[in-house]
Amino acid sequence: MNSRTTKKPAPKKLVTAFKRAGAEIASSWVDGKIKRESGISYREITFVLADSQQITLRVKQTGDVYQVRMNNKVLPIKEQDDIKAALSEVVKALDANATKYQRTLARRKVELPKGMQSTVKRKEVALQEREFELDTRIAEAQAELVALQGGE
Repeated sequence: MNSRTTKKPAPKKLVTAFKRAGAEIASSWVDGKIKRESGISYREITFVLADSQQITLRVKQTGDVYQVRMNNKVLPIKEQDDIKAALSEVVKALDANATKYQRTLARRKVELPKGMQSTVKRKEVALQEREFELDTRIAEAQAELVALQGGE
């Protein structure tokens, strides 16, 4: 794999700054590939939080963050000049969006990968077989009981 396309860990200072602002970062990385959109070349620094929300910072080659995306949607930042205020603004937006995001995840249907089968159907079949086996044993026991009672 080319070194330009590998994902590297995000800068520790940036991770620490997010943690100080109140975010619980689960993982983070810098996409090594330079992308271009609307005439601007940038790299993406992605942070995944503990509740699986995602923040992506699009950083120009000069080191300036020109766009912040929260869960793949553009997040406007009011305090662009003050880094601490901007980070706290991002964390507040994440906190405000947490319940809405969790509801969205809960509604999303998860499809099983090809070749994988649901274990619920297997358990259902196994339980039906076990029920049939127990019913036959009960019938045998009742027949034996009737035979014993008739023999007395």
